[in-house]
Amino acid sequence: MEVPQYTLRPNTNAMVAPWILKLLGLAILFYAGIYFNVKFAMGRSIPPAINLFIFVFLIVLVVTQVILYRIKFGKYKYMFYTDRVEFEGKKTETFFFNDFQQAGVKQKLFEKMFDTGELSLSKSFRIGPISNVTQVRSYIEQLVQYHHAMQERSRAQEQQAAMQKQMGYAAQRPSGYSPPGADRSQPSVQPSSSQPSSSRPAPQPSADSSGQQQSGALGGGGSGSGGYPGGGV
Repeated sequence: MEVPQYTLRPNTNAMVAPWILKLLGLAILFYAGIYFNVKFAMGRSIPPAINLFIFVFLIVLVVTQVILYRIKFGKYKYMFYTDRVEFEGKKTETFFFNDFQQAGVKQKLFEKMFDTGELSLSKSFRIGPISNVTQVRSYIEQLVQYHHAMQERSRAQEQQAAMQKQMGYAAQRPSGYSPPGADRSQPSVQPSSSQPSSSRPAPQPSADSSGQQQSGALGGGGSGSGGYPGGGV
């Protein structure tokens, strides 16, 4: 299993703060609905005991939701590898450095309050809210440069290995070897100075020869001038 170079967790306070406001807003609307229904529809006022119960219930509800959100967001993390960034959260997302163009920094209202920011690596992949957003952006840019350098080095090594393999293949070829598919011409038969064996007949002189056959080709036998077989003119 590949080990990440660096693991970063988002700032849970900046993530939970918007949800706290939403819960508080819902709690106020919930109480306002009860109050107006009792006050104007029934023409009565809410007893103090009921008011206390409603407030305690809403506070417990908000605190419980905040704790659950902190546990949920606390599991989110960004893992940096040499060629990508992976996000583990509600769903797993991956951003590859080959798609990197630039990292934009954004800060919303609550992110400014908590001194955090958000890095936008693409339209669909963002990192944040995180602290020290500027340092993290520099780190990502260094990882991207390292990734591109390793790619160039790997390509150069592959080309060098291919050249060495080709040179070694050419050095190991026997002399006179022609690669497959090449046009091979039939070798011409050269007369031998030694006596031919019985299983291999000696080459016969051609009829249109100029008469300059070697005498040793036929064993030196026969009569005729000049050692030619069959006699001379």
